[in-house]
Amino acid sequence: MSKLTRASKEVKKVIHPNVIRSIIRAGGATTGPPLGPTLGQRGIPIAKFVTDFNNLTKDIKPGVPLPTRIHIDGKKFSIQIMEPATSFLIKQAAGIKRGKRPTDPLEAGWITHKHVYEIAKVKIEQESVKIRSVSLEDLCQSIAVQCDRMGVIIKREINSDEYEEFLKAHDEMEANYQKEKEEKLLEAKKKLAKKLLKESR
Repeated sequence: MSKLTRASKEVKKVIHPNVIRSIIRAGGATTGPPLGPTLGQRGIPIAKFVTDFNNLTKDIKPGVPLPTRIHIDGKKFSIQIMEPATSFLIKQAAGIKRGKRPTDPLEAGWITHKHVYEIAKVKIEQESVKIRSVSLEDLCQSIAVQCDRMGVIIKREINSDEYEEFLKAHDEMEANYQKEKEEKLLEAKKKLAKKLLKESR
């Protein structure tokens, strides 16, 4: 076999990583894509992974997105489940589903300084944070920066009635946004249909 042929075969060889990183919802692992086929290609028993993951997360609120690392050794695997992402914890604390869009006239939501502190206490227990020796104060500052990026306002105190009114206004804003989006999509479809009809004549 020539050196060129050997080199060509080496180039075509697929090298798989030993760790697969994914975000899986608590109790929501399935054999379907995108993770199922990826594990199948590695010879990992998908049904066993699904059972193991869902058992490991059975005591966590269903649907919580969990950053997960799957360590692979041949056809064996181990599962490392991390704490939910900071952005998820912020949205949970604010009672919102998403951050602020650049075009939104309102901020995404509000949380208190106590919320920031409680989120920091959760994050500081993560192994990835422990090995970096990050202080609680630094974590609070990092969370505050992320809140700013997401359009979440941090307040000393929040009046529940006032916040309820804010969330109602936010829901109305979101409904108007979705309505305008659908109208624009419909208009675009009409224009495309007219163009296709004109070209077909």
